[in-house]
Amino acid sequence: QALSRVQARIFSQAASKGSWPRFGAMRFYISGKWGFSLIWGYYGSVLPLAVVMAIPNAVATFALCTLNEAEVYTQDADTTNTAWGILGVFSSCMFFVLNFRSRIAYNRWWEGGTLLQQTRGEWFNGFSSLIAFCNPAPDMSKKVEEFQHLLVRLMSMLYCCALQQVSPDRDRPFEILSPDGVDPDSLRMLAITTDKVEVILQWIQRLITLSMQNGVIVVAPPVVTRAYQELSRGIVNLQNAR
Repeated sequence: QALSRVQARIFSQAASKGSWPRFGAMRFYISGKWGFSLIWGYYGSVLPLAVVMAIPNAVATFALCTLNEAEVYTQDADTTNTAWGILGVFSSCMFFVLNFRSRIAYNRWWEGGTLLQQTRGEWFNGFSSLIAFCNPAPDMSKKVEEFQHLLVRLMSMLYCCALQQVSPDRDRPFEILSPDGVDPDSLRMLAITTDKVEVILQWIQRLITLSMQNGVIVVAPPVVTRAYQELSRGIVNLQNAR
């Protein structure tokens, strides 16, 4: 199947309206092969703010050290011990805060990645089940093929929009299967809606229901509910990841 970019086919209207990320939006990090772009990058980096905060402190430290070596003022033991005590307390608090925040951030990142993998697994199982539920009769082969082609395109669009929802760059293009065969008016409506995942999920559920009525899906309805459940569990995992 031909591959097409989302920004070129489905969401081209977003580009024409100028809704691409502007400076000040969350940065989408691309590490490259060796990761040097993350170290030397300016936009979205902590280096500029760190330099602004570090330079005044470095100047003040240099001035105090110079005055101390020049013996401009004298220090007694109590003052020195008090200063070291304050520095120790500050360093301990800073280490605790950084460690606590880093651990929480890592746990959230790991949980989000796990939920996305669960979403992919649930939707893949639902899709493969629907393919297996199709009517094997030779006289239904054309309708079955049309159903399968439309289903795989909708599932590709569904997962693409799901990744865009959790991506820092909501307009990031992902490769999908060509949307040929999907109603153009529906695609235009999808391009301007804010709840793309929910809309596509509703299309898929409606497609399954109609396919059961026209004989494309021939298994018993209680068995088909498995596909509905996997679709619903997938979107629940996606909402938890968001």
